[in-house]
Amino acid sequence: MQHLKDKSKIDSINMESSVEMGGGGKHNLHHSLESDFKHSKDSKKPKNIFSRLVHRYKFWKKLLKNNTFFSRYIEIGSGAETTARYMKQIPFGYNPSKYKTKSPFRFLMPFKRYRQQGFLYYFYQKLVKLESKYKKLDSIHNSFIKKYLKFRILFGKVDIPYIEVVLTLKCTMRCESCAVMVPYFNAKNQYTCSTEHIIESLNAMLDKVDSIRLVRLIGGETLLYKDIVNVVKFLDSNPKIKAFNIVTNGTIIPSNELLESLKDTHKAMIFISDYTRSPNLKVPLKHEAIINLLKSYKIRYYFSLQNDELWVDGGEKYKRNRSKEEIRQNFKNCMLRCVSLMSVDSGDKSVDTQSLAPKGAVFVCPIASSLSRLKGLDEFSGDFIDLANASKERYLEFYAQDFYKACDYCPDMKNGWWNGKQIPVAVQTNETFKIP
Repeated sequence: MQHLKDKSKIDSINMESSVEMGGGGKHNLHHSLESDFKHSKDSKKPKNIFSRLVHRYKFWKKLLKNNTFFSRYIEIGSGAETTARYMKQIPFGYNPSKYKTKSPFRFLMPFKRYRQQGFLYYFYQKLVKLESKYKKLDSIHNSFIKKYLKFRILFGKVDIPYIEVVLTLKCTMRCESCAVMVPYFNAKNQYTCSTEHIIESLNAMLDKVDSIRLVRLIGGETLLYKDIVNVVKFLDSNPKIKAFNIVTNGTIIPSNELLESLKDTHKAMIFISDYTRSPNLKVPLKHEAIINLLKSYKIRYYFSLQNDELWVDGGEKYKRNRSKEEIRQNFKNCMLRCVSLMSVDSGDKSVDTQSLAPKGAVFVCPIASSLSRLKGLDEFSGDFIDLANASKERYLEFYAQDFYKACDYCPDMKNGWWNGKQIPVAVQTNETFKIP
């Protein structure tokens, strides 16, 4: 899987894609979150319509004043994996030239070159071009999106900003500082999720939310997942999913079947990680062949060129027994927004996940989801969204949450994730690491 060091580049390409495609809360409410949000799904709901409306208004008003929720959901910035950001940057997917509106809008097209797009698409293209010249217009646009999103929240709409779907932990590499902890798994507990369970997990989520702005398929190595075509078809066909991308390490050439499934969709982009700087890489890289294929099929891609850059060391994973406040502060200092979905796996059953989350679960990051496989979900109660039983409110609570037990397993983030210890790119290992 692509290392987290590359995420800043992914952030920038998302911004670039939007161009081609044409305030924080007032105070922190983590104590009230614990008392008011934690068990809201079990609380007795008001019976009459007026009381329910008042209850809903108070809930969302409190939510919108929460700093953590604001920074994870509403903030617009190049480094923020938020709903507001993706609403602005990829409203028509990664390949807008392939975007087609419903027929009633086509008669509004003023120019032949926009004949496959509707009036809203054309207007948005012009707006983006004007914003590049007039910063004030960009500021107004940002303000409008934030207010629009708050309006949707007040009316009970839930728009998930970004989610990573772990397909498999099988990989052609074994990087010491892997962002999904591949070296901590061996042949016995290394899992691959079944397509049936992945789609079941996504459907359970989509039944409760109104949109997912961006889905990222990750591994391991995603192209080792044999049934990836059917996952892609599901993502492409569901209107609630606005865009998706596939991350690959550049060691496997995509199959013709996968390329055919991607060539006509406006939602897709391929991210190719660059491991050429690895000091001990053991597998050949096939960047040129992959890029030539993607070009021939007119599939949008991004090559994450490393140049002389280093990776950030994710550190050894073990329970550090910090205080609750110290764990909370570690999360705030890190603030990675790589929310990760993991379905029930089709491999080793030594760790019981199905009885606790029969339709899968959503975690704060891929490190947390991997820890749940190694230690069991009981160890991280309260950290994740149980997709089988989640309400709309639970999804919003999750983004307002600022305490996750999994954050105790990571090193001190006092300088932020991106300012951590620098290490060489993709150092390979044959060892299987263990959590003490």
